[in-house]
Amino acid sequence: MSVQQVTNVEDVRRLPKGTSSVKGIDLEDPAVLALCDVRSLRELDLSGCDLVTDRSVVKLLDLTALEVLDLTLCVLITDESVEALARLPKIRKLLLHGCYDITDVGLAALARSSSLEELILWSCEKITDQGVASLAKLATLRHLELPGFAPITDAGLLALSSNASNLEVLELDHLSAISDEGILSLAKLKSLVRLVVQGSRQISEAAISSLRVALPSCDVVFSK
Repeated sequence: MSVQQVTNVEDVRRLPKGTSSVKGIDLEDPAVLALCDVRSLRELDLSGCDLVTDRSVVKLLDLTALEVLDLTLCVLITDESVEALARLPKIRKLLLHGCYDITDVGLAALARSSSLEELILWSCEKITDQGVASLAKLATLRHLELPGFAPITDAGLLALSSNASNLEVLELDHLSAISDEGILSLAKLKSLVRLVVQGSRQISEAAISSLRVALPSCDVVFSK
């Protein structure tokens, strides 16, 4: 799949017919709105486009073939965008790293997706256990990276362990409120193949060792 780079509206208008993958560079709302007419798009990378707002991102709902969307460091978008994107019929992978205003409201909308498999939430520090519990009900979810320094506790992990049975990859970074209780509950997730736990000082080596025994097929990466 050839990736086309665009920097402005004129670049968008010159895209070849049938373009399926685009990398936007320093785009603003007018160019993203123009991209909404490229109905063949399957992958769109808007990472670093920090002037893009909900005004254009909500219109990406028109891209019904879209499967992968990277909004890393699109710092102005809010739950309004996420609620729209949740309705994309084929979205598989959504990167929201550094989208600081995303909250549990947006995650509740994402939980209604029928296709989302991978969700990256680094630096979305307003997310709480309530948002994690919403995501736990998302049957298609395979890969989840939770935001470091967010007020997520064992309750969030218990929700995942009780409901997210298809989860294969889980990354937990600098979640100071999680403890051995939450980590040990993850032993119920028999589909896990990779678990990363770092910067969470209440987690003990003993709990990690027990989890490795309970999940022998899972690559457990642990560092304090």
